[in-house]
Amino acid sequence: MGFSVNTNNEAMSALRLLTETNKSLSTVQARINSGYKVGSARDNASTFTIAQGMRADISAFEAVNDSLSMGEATANVAVQAATKISNKLIDLQTEVVNAQSSTVDRAKIQESISKLVSDIDGIVSSAQFNGYNLINNTDANLSVTSSLNRTDPTTFSVATITVNREDLRTATLGISGINVADGSGKAVFESAWAGTLADNDTFTITAGGSNYVFEFIEDPATTAATVGSNFVVDMDTAASPGANIQALMSKMAEVGFTASYNSLGEVVINSSNGSITAVASSNGDVTTSVVAAGDPSAALTSVANAITTVNSALARLSSSANQVGSQKDFVQELTDALTSGVGSLVDADLAEESAQLQALQTKQQLGIQALSIANQQPSTVLSLFR
Repeated sequence: MGFSVNTNNEAMSALRLLTETNKSLSTVQARINSGYKVGSARDNASTFTIAQGMRADISAFEAVNDSLSMGEATANVAVQAATKISNKLIDLQTEVVNAQSSTVDRAKIQESISKLVSDIDGIVSSAQFNGYNLINNTDANLSVTSSLNRTDPTTFSVATITVNREDLRTATLGISGINVADGSGKAVFESAWAGTLADNDTFTITAGGSNYVFEFIEDPATTAATVGSNFVVDMDTAASPGANIQALMSKMAEVGFTASYNSLGEVVINSSNGSITAVASSNGDVTTSVVAAGDPSAALTSVANAITTVNSALARLSSSANQVGSQKDFVQELTDALTSGVGSLVDADLAEESAQLQALQTKQQLGIQALSIANQQPSTVLSLFR
């Protein structure tokens, strides 16, 4: 083509190449700024669609992982509580074994047993996580979302793991009422007793097959007991009722009985002379009763059965906790793999993009130079007219 001032093909070609270079440079700069080689559907529609589907799965699996974490924590609390209960039952069994001997203080052993039973109920009540308790038979079986199963791009289902509840309450275990103590007595001294207490009133305890009669006498120096074998309680009708009750309790202690007030204000009487089978008072303002003797042998059987029950429940809870924990680890690994897969689809290789940026910047500078040279070509026509 000859010289023309109207059409400059070289300039148009240089401009087109420079425009393409600038466009490529903008693309590379956008990838460097965002870190993505496919940041939107305009970059690569099919790849972006696949990545979005995988991102939806990742989000769902993160929710599944949260569910598994909650489920694992709930199951672990139950496992820890069941383990603690198992240890308490071992201590309880030791106390019951000690009670098999008739020469021990079974009343003291019974106090320890009652404390251990109360501790177990306390553990059961407090073994909850986020308000959910797996060992008190109140809450339902725990259903834990464990997986998202996709069969095709539009169809999926949710899988669950069920952690069955257990009932480790002492009433269910059969140990809430175990009793190894010898029979004991109770006495309630009514308020009117202070005004009706009189010489020769008696308080009788039957223990170990023998009667122990305590006789109130205001002045033992001048008034004798009605029966010589009776134990004389030095009373004082002018004193407070509590003082006379304390005098009775002190005399009891001298002959092998221990007496103390319980939380209800009753006088509880225990014996080292054998099991108490009867308590009676000649004064009508004293109400008496007997707590039947326990059965150490039956208690031992009950505790052994409870240990078997708790250990079986502990094995089931531990198995469920392990299953939930293992699934949580798998879901985390799967989530990591999906995240890596999305990255391989859409992430930019910044080392490659950096090299491309340098090349394009150089190409851009050369393109500007080429366009500048092409733009100067029409001016050469002027030399033809000199």
